[in-house]
Amino acid sequence: MGIIASTISIIGIGCFLTVNTHAEKTKPEKKEVPTYAIHSDYTLDIDNPNEVVGDADYVFVGKVTQETGTDYKNETPIEQEDDSIKYIGEAYTNYKVEVISNLKNELAMDKEIVLQKQGGIREDGSAYDVFEDDQLPEVGNIYIFTAYTQDDGSLLVAGGNSTISFDEKTKKIDTEKEVSKTEEFELYEEAVENQVTPEEN
Repeated sequence: MGIIASTISIIGIGCFLTVNTHAEKTKPEKKEVPTYAIHSDYTLDIDNPNEVVGDADYVFVGKVTQETGTDYKNETPIEQEDDSIKYIGEAYTNYKVEVISNLKNELAMDKEIVLQKQGGIREDGSAYDVFEDDQLPEVGNIYIFTAYTQDDGSLLVAGGNSTISFDEKTKKIDTEKEVSKTEEFELYEEAVENQVTPEEN
């Protein structure tokens, strides 16, 4: 994958749980899980769609049908409050997606595809880690994805502006004809036509 040039640093704070030992039955309070930014250096301008699509193997519109779990990779030693070392992996969230329209290269449109998104819930459930200028997809919504083919043939979506939302009024549409009339589609269709590959920079 060419998009991320150097190391990725996740800004995080240690989280420790306290257990309520009272015997009386109480409803647990629903706690908001914070989100932290993954900061990265890039080999391209992620704010320029022409460069983003030029670097990607696939650009397509897809509807997220299912989130299927999270994998943890590239374990890093993190010092804990008690001076012990715990190995924490980076989150990669797995999704099933229906391809609505292909913008760059062809993915199957007659079956769900599987893709992995870099970012997601931490192993201890304490927070979400998401790239700056990016988002985690939500089931039921459609997005423009820029994806990279991995060595094992799987698809990875990673980095800033790799998952683009549609306008609030149109994000629930799910036919190729409707999608093709949106501003977002037109912007990325034009970007593919005028794509700039990293070698050209």
